[in-house]
Amino acid sequence: MPFDHLIDETNLQPKRISKHRFRSWIFEQWNHACAYCTNPADTLDHVVPRIAGGITAAENLVPACRRCNGAKSGSEWQEWFKDQPYWMLDREAAVHRWLSSGDKTP
Repeated sequence: MPFDHLIDETNLQPKRISKHRFRSWIFEQWNHACAYCTNPADTLDHVVPRIAGGITAAENLVPACRRCNGAKSGSEWQEWFKDQPYWMLDREAAVHRWLSSGDKTP
């Protein structure tokens, strides 16, 4: 059963507000930069694509620019990323840390 609200301390938060806070928190954790190319991010990418069983949860979402998100599409992220001219080991490591770190409660 999908939820249309969130209880924040003692206040009931509508779904759109909680979704906005969730998305904003992820963007803030990455300084609003694309996890792949470092350009300004304006979308969230499912690192493990939904078509491959990826879930919509913080541990599977990274900020991405539209170009990277569209180019990656349903590809396996590491294979796709290593083929990009802007691939950087430190960016790959940052995505790995994000995916493997524990609780991501905003």
